[in-house]
Amino acid sequence: MFRFFLLLSAAAALSFLSACDSGSGPTVSVDDRVAQARARNDGPAIWKVSDHDSELYLFGTIHLLPEDLNWLKDDLRDVMQDAGTVYFEVDTSEKARIDATVLSAQLGFRKDGLRLADNLDNYQLKLLDAVANNGNIPLASLDAMKPWLASEYLTFTAAKEAGLSADLSADEALKSLARRQQKNIIYLESVEDQIRATADLPVGLQLEVLTETMEDFSDLGRQLTRLAKGWSVGQTDFLTQQMIDPLKADAGEMYRSVLVDRNEKWAKTLVRHLEGSGTSVVAVGMAHLLGEESLITDLEEAGYEVERYYAFMGENVISPTELTIERPDRE
Repeated sequence: MFRFFLLLSAAAALSFLSACDSGSGPTVSVDDRVAQARARNDGPAIWKVSDHDSELYLFGTIHLLPEDLNWLKDDLRDVMQDAGTVYFEVDTSEKARIDATVLSAQLGFRKDGLRLADNLDNYQLKLLDAVANNGNIPLASLDAMKPWLASEYLTFTAAKEAGLSADLSADEALKSLARRQQKNIIYLESVEDQIRATADLPVGLQLEVLTETMEDFSDLGRQLTRLAKGWSVGQTDFLTQQMIDPLKADAGEMYRSVLVDRNEKWAKTLVRHLEGSGTSVVAVGMAHLLGEESLITDLEEAGYEVERYYAFMGENVISPTELTIERPDRE
């Protein structure tokens, strides 16, 4: 599952109901509070970093979501309301999308007279024919792409067929909310930085990712939906197992280029923020907040304490419930 960490990207939570407020309103029992805590914890994960005069909330996003997934909860809305600045990975405005399209074409299509098929053996050629046919994709279009772009195109095609959309992503929802609330928005990297993290990988590694994508093409939509559901209820251990562990074990160079190196750069920016004052939110792909070399680890190594954030922090906080997720025949 090399590619999935690119597409996922924690934990938004359920509402701490108005009945919990002090003052007027019904009395809330301990049992009611525990029940509310249980519900709150069944959301995407949030982490909190703080010092004497600043707070930083880390929210891991996912870049492809089904339209009927309920993930934006009241405590994330409250955190966003309190924040003066919101950090995102990259600008996705109309102009930035145009720039990304142009750069992806420049970096992702062959200009040397060769075709994608020239790098494939007989088995991979049969896979390419199959996914073009099953995905109703012109074979000539795929054949003009470099392996990294072909892999991403196939993944997004499978996601679209399964009803997942980047336009409905957590990233886009929070960017829209931040703009409506007139927040100060800061992007952690440029469009070119993000694209080159994948496009500049060695061709051999790109071909490995492409081959896996083609082998799993018919099941990709279900796998991506499964990961989205795990994310939506805060299953960080499950996501680490599915995204980070195989990537680190089998594609170390990709792991470092797309995750570790970027985490280290972003941490330096966020430390400068923490040296100031105020409340901010950081919304980046979920994979950046998982594993032993995550953005969280980098902030801890910089001397900051990072803890999983729950709106209800009293006694008897219930840990996120175990989600029963169908396991695919092949991981």
